[in-house]
Amino acid sequence: MDVLDFIDSNIWNIAFVLIICVGLYATIRLKGLQVSSLKEMCRVTFRRDFEHQEGKLTPFQVFCMSMGSRIGVGNITGPIMAIVAGGPGAIFWMWIFAGIGMATSFLETVIAQIYKVPKENGGYRGGPAYTLFHGLGMKRLGMLAAFFMIMMYLVGFVSGEVISMSEAVQGAFDYEWTHLVFACILTAVTGLILIGGVYRIADLSVKIVPFMAIGWFIICIASIVLSDGGVINAFGMIFEYAFNLPAVLGGGFGSVIVITGMKRGVWSNEAGIGTITNLSAMAHVKHPVSQGYTQALGVLIDTVVSTMTALVILSYADFDAIYQQYQANGSDSIPLLQFIFTEAIGWVSPYMVAVFMFVFAFTCLISDVVIGEGNLMLIKEGRAANLAMKGLLLAVVFLSCFFASDELTVFMDILLASCAFFSTFIMIRLAGRGLEAYRDYRRQKKEGIEEPVFTKDCLSDSTGVTEWD
Repeated sequence: MDVLDFIDSNIWNIAFVLIICVGLYATIRLKGLQVSSLKEMCRVTFRRDFEHQEGKLTPFQVFCMSMGSRIGVGNITGPIMAIVAGGPGAIFWMWIFAGIGMATSFLETVIAQIYKVPKENGGYRGGPAYTLFHGLGMKRLGMLAAFFMIMMYLVGFVSGEVISMSEAVQGAFDYEWTHLVFACILTAVTGLILIGGVYRIADLSVKIVPFMAIGWFIICIASIVLSDGGVINAFGMIFEYAFNLPAVLGGGFGSVIVITGMKRGVWSNEAGIGTITNLSAMAHVKHPVSQGYTQALGVLIDTVVSTMTALVILSYADFDAIYQQYQANGSDSIPLLQFIFTEAIGWVSPYMVAVFMFVFAFTCLISDVVIGEGNLMLIKEGRAANLAMKGLLLAVVFLSCFFASDELTVFMDILLASCAFFSTFIMIRLAGRGLEAYRDYRRQKKEGIEEPVFTKDCLSDSTGVTEWD
C-alpha cells in the first residue's frame, strides 16, 4: 500500500497539470464554449427526432449510456469523501474543474468521433486506443491503451461497482446469506445483459438513466428542505472554506482542498481522461461537434448530481458536527449519508440509499461492459476472445460480492491517471483537427444550416480518418 500510495499521489500530480492545461487551452480556443454554446448543447442533446438506422446507435442512446457511466457510485460517495478529506471548499474546486472539463470533454469527443472506425454490423467503435491505432498510426501504443482500458473497466471499475452494490444491499438487508444470494442474482442478470449485447444495453440506459437522475434529485431536495441547517448554510460553507481548511482538519490554506475537489471531479465526470470517448465515438451523428456538445453537457449534469449529494451533507449542520457524525458512523460515507437522510426523511432512507446505490452502480457496470468489449476487439477479435472476456467479467462480478480491497481502489486510481496520459497526448497531437471541425460546424450554422453535415475535406490533414467521406 505504501508503494501504491506513493505512485498514486505522484502520478496524479502530473496528470492534473496535463488535464488542466489542455482544458484551459480548449476553453480559450473554443472561446468559452461552456457558456456561449450552452443553448446548442441542450438542443442537440435532447432532440428526439433522430434518424434510426439498423445497427447504429442514436446520439440520445449514447448520451444515456455515457451518463450511466458518469452518474455512478462516485456521485454518492465522492462528494462526501471530498468534504471530509478537503472540507466543504473541495466542492468549489470540483465546480471549477467541471467548468474546465466541459471544454476538455468537448474536444476529446470531437476527436474521437472524427477518428472512429466502422463495425461490420454498421455501428462504430472508437476511443483513445482507436485514435492512437488508426488516427496516429501508433499501433503498439493503441493496443497498450486498449489493455489499460480493459483492466480498468472489466476488472477495476466493475469490482468497485459490485462491491458498492453488495455493501448497500447488505446494509439494508443484513441476513446470513445476503452476499451469496445477491452474488448469484447479479451474476445471472449480468449474463443476460451480455447475451443481449450493446443494443440491449443502450435500450436499458435510455429507460433507466433519466429516471435514476430525476429520482436522486427528488430525494436530495426533500432531505435539504427538511434539514436543520438549510441550503444557504451549505453554500455558505462551500465558499467560506474554498481556500481554508476547517479547524478540525488542521485549518489554514491547504492544497489538499484543490487536489481533493479536482480529483473527485475527475472520478465523477471523467473529463479529460478519454474514458467516456469509448462510448461517445459510437454515436451515429451528422457532425462530430454535435456529439461533442452532448458530452460537454454531460459533464455539467454529472456535476449537478454530485452537488446535490454534497448539499444534502452540508445542509445537515455545521462542519464540526458533520465531521463528528462521520467519525461516529465508522468513517464511512454511506452510513453518514444514510444517517442524514434518516434524520430528515425517516426510517425508509437506508432502503432508498441502497436502491440508488444499486441502480447507479448497475448503470456503470453495463456501460463498463461496452467499453471493455470495444477495446478487446482492437486487440483480438473473434468468438474465443469474446467468450473469454465474458467469462472473466462474470467471475469478477461474482467474486467481488464477497471481497473488498483498499489496494484495488488505489490500483484503479493509478490506471485512471494513466488513461489521462493517453488522452492528453491525443488532444495535444490532434487538437487542430478538433478545432477545424468546430469552425466548420459554426460556419454552417451561420449560413443557416440547421443540422450541419461533416466531411473530412474540411480538415487540413485527414490521415487516419476512415469515415466522413
